[in-house]
Amino acid sequence: MSRPILSAVIVNWNARDALLDCLRSFTDQELDETFEVIVVDNGSTDGSVEAVRTNFPWARVIANPTNRGLPAANNQGMVAATGDTLLICNPDVVFRKGAVAAMLATLSRHPRAGFVVPRILYQDGTLATSAGDLPRLRDALFGRQALRWVAPGSASGFWWDGWPHDEERAIGRGHEAAYLVRLETVVEVGVQDERFPLDWEGADWTARARRAGWEVWLSPAAEVIHLGGASIRQVPGRWIVSSHLGMYRYFAKERPAWQRPLLAAAIGGRAGLKLCVAAAGAAIYERGHRSPTRPRRS
Repeated sequence: MSRPILSAVIVNWNARDALLDCLRSFTDQELDETFEVIVVDNGSTDGSVEAVRTNFPWARVIANPTNRGLPAANNQGMVAATGDTLLICNPDVVFRKGAVAAMLATLSRHPRAGFVVPRILYQDGTLATSAGDLPRLRDALFGRQALRWVAPGSASGFWWDGWPHDEERAIGRGHEAAYLVRLETVVEVGVQDERFPLDWEGADWTARARRAGWEVWLSPAAEVIHLGGASIRQVPGRWIVSSHLGMYRYFAKERPAWQRPLLAAAIGGRAGLKLCVAAAGAAIYERGHRSPTRPRRS
């Protein structure tokens, strides 16, 4: 049997219906060469594993008895993969026809491309920002909403909310809903850091690859639909805590020990505020990812 050109790794936790839609979209990709799909299930209780095995027997399933966390499960899938290129994606992503082939074409055109991200759309067809720069501490502390207010329509900074994502170009980092990874990049910089339970593992991985001279590219011809938060919405409090733990670990890596208590206090305070807002009923995930309409100046 020939070695597959691509190994897709999908980590799932209680997102059965979205996962089935994701797998269904792979049947429309019309890739010229063989590919494999590996589903790593993190202890789901919604029948995800049984549904995949029944409806998509061609997908390989790794069923963990407990939730190992996203980076550990991603690594588990990558170790099991046999393809020349890796596709890491969330279960709530649907690939439009030709999207995977377009990402592979972008990867082949740029020999130093370690990562390739697609053009991401919401369900209603509006553009979701999938490009930005590696985060700075002030960006992380103030948050995406504040940055949008200060610099509306900007095509630079933490997230490039003002850029139409219509050009194949190198970017600082990409959204982690779905992305290609060159196998040589993983061999050189290693797999994801499993100390990040959820969120910021991708930023850390990208930073390590960028330091090694690898690039991140956006492929505008590759379009995917991202439902967003299929698992996160089930446990918003846990997501907030895990995300801020990841934020602390990301920035603590490059700081001396005497700065870390101050860093922990600042990020812990931000997490506490987010938890209060979530407890009041605000849709935290949507607030952070959707671009609000900026009020007109009088």
